[in-house]
Amino acid sequence: MFRELFLTNQQRRKIQFFKLMEGFPEGEYSVNTLSHEFGWNYQPFLQLLREINDTLIELKEDPLLIAASKLYWKSNPERSNHFLVSLVKQSVSYRFIASSLLEPEKKISDFSKEVFVSESTILRRMRPLIDYLAECNIQLNFSKMELTGHEAVIRLFYIKAFWAASLGEDLVKSKLDFIAEDNLLRNLLELFPLHLHPKLIRLMLYVCRLRNDQKKYLNEAPFEDLLFSQTTPQLELYLSEILDSPVQIKRNVEFLNYLFYYYPYSVKKDAQALNPLMLYYAKNVEERDPLCLAIDSFYRYCARELLQDLLDEQEEKILLNNIARTFLGYSIQKKKIPLLFETGNKEQFLQSEIYLELYPAVKKAIHKLSRRRKLEWLAAVSESLARTLCLNLLPLFIANDEKIRVGLVSIPNYLYLQHVVKFLKNLNFIEIVFQPQPDEPIDLFITTFKELLPSQNSDYYLINILNADYKSDLLPRLLAIQNKKKFA
Repeated sequence: MFRELFLTNQQRRKIQFFKLMEGFPEGEYSVNTLSHEFGWNYQPFLQLLREINDTLIELKEDPLLIAASKLYWKSNPERSNHFLVSLVKQSVSYRFIASSLLEPEKKISDFSKEVFVSESTILRRMRPLIDYLAECNIQLNFSKMELTGHEAVIRLFYIKAFWAASLGEDLVKSKLDFIAEDNLLRNLLELFPLHLHPKLIRLMLYVCRLRNDQKKYLNEAPFEDLLFSQTTPQLELYLSEILDSPVQIKRNVEFLNYLFYYYPYSVKKDAQALNPLMLYYAKNVEERDPLCLAIDSFYRYCARELLQDLLDEQEEKILLNNIARTFLGYSIQKKKIPLLFETGNKEQFLQSEIYLELYPAVKKAIHKLSRRRKLEWLAAVSESLARTLCLNLLPLFIANDEKIRVGLVSIPNYLYLQHVVKFLKNLNFIEIVFQPQPDEPIDLFITTFKELLPSQNSDYYLINILNADYKSDLLPRLLAIQNKKKFA
């Protein structure tokens, strides 16, 4: 899980406790009994529970401990999600990354004094994150607290990190002036159907503004002539006020449009949302672009051989759309990139029987494509690319039959979102509304954080980031709402 890269071993054990407890029914439990059940030493386990309990109280969540050596467990997605995010926000690694963007003049000696942790300990705690950054070809200058590498990928990482830790709120709460970005966001939302949560768009704009102000300029994009006629005039007008270079204005327009239209994954066919990417793809297939021809070949292999022509037209278009997004993303620097949809817990999907069957076939297909002209770079990223493509394919192997109005609000983990969509589609009384407008009538919202809801008085269901098994309690909830409407 991406968020766990920021955590210490002790913090990871706390998350592991929540994961283990998700398999237990509601009730009272002896600390001694659980320590034996988990194979953990009693005294360190009790100390861990006390620390968890103190954090939950600080967060104004229901505490765990009801006596010195007894706890009361009840699965609570809101509590689990807030606890996980609070650990990330408190972590030295995340505070280091946040400072590197918000306070670029700060050096490690100053940061060490600020967090009361020695430089050697900071470096040790950051090792998992440094290794992840290296996989994405991002280098970390520890003493200068600076990230270097492909600028577009660095911006993607900052967006992913701030979204994972605070849904972008840490930038909003900073003392920096983002009036121009807020005005741009308002104009974009009024004019164009950007199928992203406004908080995510705002975060994208803020990160790009800060990196531009710090003179961290974008490289030339590997793909040309991305097609986004709608937003370009607004972006050009905004960027001309903060950048002098026509080249950088053009590259920032391309990058922001890439973020809006190409970077996020799709779970439904929508002509306006998918049109720019599909126009670009069709144009380049026609012009015999090697990468787009490879995308076309891989899509046909998946649809015909792996999925045996079982997808309907809408699902085929969604599949092609997301395959194209994945290949285009990796082509930015021809290495692994920070993908937004991988912010959740994907380990259980990687251990599934279907994944274990899919992965070798997908990896073999990528190796075959890497032998084509100008696509040799695919061989170096075949493992990471194959894993990402498999996560795209997994939900399509679940039966798809065909309505209360259920609103899906910015579930950042694409994999969970796709599974939720497939689950809801199997219920013939469900009508799914993607990213509903504030005035739309919705019977139940599904999201990961209630702060993303259009109204805090809305009826909602929270997906637990630490536990993907939502079906056992979501279905009764939906049936109860249906019956309530039926007999109202």
